[in-house]
Amino acid sequence: MVGMDIDGVVVGDRSERGKLRFTGEQNAWFLHQILTQSFEDIAPGEARDTAMITAHGRMVGFMETISTGDAILAHFEPSLLESLPDAIRRYVFATRVDIEDVTEEMSLLLVAGRGWESIVEAQTSEATVHPTASLGAHAAYLWVAREAAADLMSKLEAAGAARVPPAGLNGADCSNGVPRWGFEMDFKTIPQEVGVDHNAVHYDKGCYVGQEAMAKIHLRGKVNRRLARVEGAALRRGDDLMLDGARVGVVTSAFDGRALAVVKHTVADGAELETSEGAARLVS
Repeated sequence: MVGMDIDGVVVGDRSERGKLRFTGEQNAWFLHQILTQSFEDIAPGEARDTAMITAHGRMVGFMETISTGDAILAHFEPSLLESLPDAIRRYVFATRVDIEDVTEEMSLLLVAGRGWESIVEAQTSEATVHPTASLGAHAAYLWVAREAAADLMSKLEAAGAARVPPAGLNGADCSNGVPRWGFEMDFKTIPQEVGVDHNAVHYDKGCYVGQEAMAKIHLRGKVNRRLARVEGAALRRGDDLMLDGARVGVVTSAFDGRALAVVKHTVADGAELETSEGAARLVS
């Protein structure tokens, strides 16, 4: 399957995402102890994806983070706002870290497409540029104060970026095989099942919540389910995928004949599958 390319430079408003700011002299150490990613060595301007998991390896949430030097900023799907911040705060104890919910204070603009850097560099100096792999394409989030977001959006449009609605880029992550919280990932998911361990789990760092479970799965070399791309004419989210009369997976995202699905690890690439609406094929 060929992934989805983005034509030109586009910009969309993703300010609905949850946002936290971690400050204090132990902010990086704190995150290092409770999340799957390494943070003690994070450098200013560096972006890292991470997950929070239970002791049994199930996901509590997934975040994208960036260091600004004096703070670590994190953003995540809005559906996690009711649970993830509180789950993180439970581990503070006497740690010298301040956790501030800046969801309403800050906006996030998503820029994508080859050449976004030159447009952003020419039009803004006040935004924090946060590179992202969430689309499977060349892209970044721009952190900017809420009151400055509309002006920045106008500047980017005037410089040649095409504005897209909030859901306007949703097909890119699906077509390019990138899992998303609330679709491919939820509270039952183990990171290795959807492949986020490659960019969000640090296997060589010390103890953290769920570290033993991650190590066991990593050494075993497989999980019972895996993320796969599927193609078919009538794929819909929630469709069961059938092989020889048995259910082997479910479609988690669908866009224009392409889909992501979580399937049994025994289903081979190229397998011819069936849904209630017709034929489908597992392509990767």
